[in-house]
Amino acid sequence: NSRMFIAMKQAIAVILFLTGAITAAAQPIGHPSLLFTPDRVALARQRVQSDTVFAKAWDQLRQTADAQLDGDNLMGMETLAFVYTMTNDSRYAKKIRSLLLSTAREKAWTDHEQISRDPSWRSELGVAHRAYHIAMGYDAIYNDLTPKERTQITEGIYRLVIEPLIGDWVLGTTRIHSFNSMGHNWWTVCACNGGLLALAMSNESEEARKGAEAVLEALPEWFEFAGTELQPKPRNFDDEAGGLYESVSYANYGIASALLFRLAWLNAHPGARIEGIPQMEKLTSFFCHVAYPGTGDFRSVNFGDHDKYSTGKSTLLLAGAMGEQTPEMLWYFNQMSPKQHAEAYGLHTPVGFLYAIDASDAPATPGLPTSQLWRDFGWATMRDSWNKDATLLGVKSGVTWNHAHADANSFILFHKGVDILKDAGKCGYGKPEYRDYFFQSDAHNVVKFNGQGQPREQQDFASMLPGQLSNLLDGGHIRYVLANGTGPTSDLFSRNYRHFLWT
Repeated sequence: NSRMFIAMKQAIAVILFLTGAITAAAQPIGHPSLLFTPDRVALARQRVQSDTVFAKAWDQLRQTADAQLDGDNLMGMETLAFVYTMTNDSRYAKKIRSLLLSTAREKAWTDHEQISRDPSWRSELGVAHRAYHIAMGYDAIYNDLTPKERTQITEGIYRLVIEPLIGDWVLGTTRIHSFNSMGHNWWTVCACNGGLLALAMSNESEEARKGAEAVLEALPEWFEFAGTELQPKPRNFDDEAGGLYESVSYANYGIASALLFRLAWLNAHPGARIEGIPQMEKLTSFFCHVAYPGTGDFRSVNFGDHDKYSTGKSTLLLAGAMGEQTPEMLWYFNQMSPKQHAEAYGLHTPVGFLYAIDASDAPATPGLPTSQLWRDFGWATMRDSWNKDATLLGVKSGVTWNHAHADANSFILFHKGVDILKDAGKCGYGKPEYRDYFFQSDAHNVVKFNGQGQPREQQDFASMLPGQLSNLLDGGHIRYVLANGTGPTSDLFSRNYRHFLWT
């Protein structure tokens, strides 16, 4: 029948689509092609000649690279690589080659806390960050290396970096993934930086090529992670409104790592089609709805482990580079002060320099509603307008765990440029005050009972009965939302409601 015929056509289309993607992936990639592509570099050279702002930023980048020439800082390889692609100065290539060869000879990178786990982890965030810098350096000087050097570097670094990252976080060669393996920003940071490095070395290593493909195939699963009742954890992304539950800072951190790999893959495989990620379409609206534009610095609703001055700039810059640029994205960039333009992917960074977005034609407002509910992870915002220094109410009642604090039914209020009812924020994670105060109910605008709030163990073991937000009504001058914090405080309360009425 017609339905069966349509289904068969769709199945054939999917098979052809996947076959085309795999065929494209199997072809050798050009170098440099990941992020510092020839067309982007050519445009950057033109901007240096015609724009004084870019010229000043370029001078800063070159000075940073020059300072790296006398040291052995692996974490400075990105800037060395970028300046080399811009100048073809052999001094930078020589330093990168030296760093790559010495790194390939290292035995192992270990972190005491992670290696002591059972089964032990062989990779963590530090390894992932170094993988990124190695990928940028290798991609930049690939054509200057001899075949013997490429083989030597690839074999050593695959053993040291790529296999531990992809093996631990994607392929499961040394540890079996739990149900919530993807329910955290660590997954994208570790898997995608490992995938980026594997992609860089895919011409020399069949294992690396397959590893990069495995990351590409698994990446949509992280965006689709549906949560788990066993710990419990919410969906990574709100099903209806988008946005990641881990706070604005960690949403930006985790998503940007995913998009960086995705952008590099598309750059390295021109014309290739890969699986779409629907959640990308809602990223800009999430960051806009939790933002507070003001005459001073641009701020965001800072629930959880979030600095209120952090933004979603890195994520949106990369989304824009892949064609997801929208008017509300331009509005978002246009609200930041010059200092915040430098916060992440500013012009003083290679990626920020190459992929800078011109927001001069940004609209006056993002054109979004003035209220939003994220039902799956329990956030809501209401504002009287999108003007600077307006009134903004942020409410939270959701999961408690890790970066999500013990703050069920808490709220933040911005008015006339000031967060007059504020969240206490956070301090360094290594300080005792973080666990003893900043994470706990004491540091948030909540009602306690006889001095007690949510149980302290919820930071490590989660709130098995999470809080909820519901019944958001927006009548313009009258708005309402219900916060239900009964679950995470059920040892104290039979009911724990907070009603927010805006008139």
